[in-house]
Amino acid sequence: MVDISVEIAGLKFRNPILNSACPISRDGPAMERLAENGVGGLVSKTIGVVAAKVPRPHMGVVNKGNIGLIVPQYKGNELVTKVATVRGAYYGFLNAELWTDLPPEQWFEKELPYARKVADKHNIPLIASIGYKAHELRELGPKAVKAGADAIEFSTHYLGHEYTPVVESAKALRGAVDVPIFPKLSPHIWGLKDMVRELEQAGVNGFVAINTVGPALHIDVETGRPVMGGPFGHGWLSGPAIKPLGVAIVAEIAKVTKLPIVGVGGISAPEDVIEYIMAGATAVQVCTQAIVEGPQVFKRLADGVKKWLKDHGYSSVEDIRGKALKYLGYDPAGWYEIKNPVVDESKCIACGLCEQSCDYDAVHVISKGNVRTALVDTSRCYGCGLCTTVCPTRAIYFPGKYWEK
Repeated sequence: MVDISVEIAGLKFRNPILNSACPISRDGPAMERLAENGVGGLVSKTIGVVAAKVPRPHMGVVNKGNIGLIVPQYKGNELVTKVATVRGAYYGFLNAELWTDLPPEQWFEKELPYARKVADKHNIPLIASIGYKAHELRELGPKAVKAGADAIEFSTHYLGHEYTPVVESAKALRGAVDVPIFPKLSPHIWGLKDMVRELEQAGVNGFVAINTVGPALHIDVETGRPVMGGPFGHGWLSGPAIKPLGVAIVAEIAKVTKLPIVGVGGISAPEDVIEYIMAGATAVQVCTQAIVEGPQVFKRLADGVKKWLKDHGYSSVEDIRGKALKYLGYDPAGWYEIKNPVVDESKCIACGLCEQSCDYDAVHVISKGNVRTALVDTSRCYGCGLCTTVCPTRAIYFPGKYWEK
């Protein structure tokens, strides 16, 4: 039996897949759709002291459908042709929507009370996202709690690069409400570890990381115009392109605090959720994939996480939380030795992706009797590891202690 429920600061979530504060939680009915589609807990769109003025257009995908793969086709052992295929995908998402364009009064009088009823019906927590400065949080926080929020997430996105204003906002909010509070950290703020320590001393109950990256620019080459409306054509980048940054920051936070962490950024598959949890997160938030795919993504991800845990012999999310952290220290022993990958011929499907991507001409698909398989030429191999990451079946891998499970 696999249990994927998680607890954060005394709040029980039915699964670790929350929505993030973004367009998919723009009002009460939108959050109701999320709850009906299996979200583990609800997070409102960020509420400001004034409604945002949103440019048009303000959302769009970046670099969609642009991976070219050359797939070899064989007749027996004979190479007949190589077929070019394109795997449809997107690698980034730009958003210039800012915070909510609804006035705070509407949120406190209508949207949050509506979402409170939804949360009660589905037995999940409701978190209100608010922003940004200390005096604004001091004003908005109590109103959000009175309107039904179980906890407060406060955005730090427009507080600059220095972390002192973030700590000031935390202290102001902590003094104004008695529910759990969580700063949502933006990747452009300097002094991450010192900030985390000071925020913990200020009384936060956990961390959410990361927010979008930017400002970023995407130009439509057919028109020469930026895809985003608004000043300078800038948007904020999210989606798969920022996941490695999000995972890295979650891991760095986990190294200096025992407080729970909610990982955000680039989650589109169950394995992405697992990766964040292994880096130290207790739960995750999803926005971009839910915009592109629809709210059904939450059930897909939750079911996928449950299946992954079951298939790998785990009974809960907690069994794998922080599993990767022991490998993330500073240990240069053996880093600069050239190690050669090996091939498990029973898993090799002779797809040729390793050969195609090897810049050192060290990997080739060959015939061995009636079987075609990849072979590593150790005299050419530089040990870069690229082939092990493009292999779809994990047939090519590094042996030895560092790569053992």
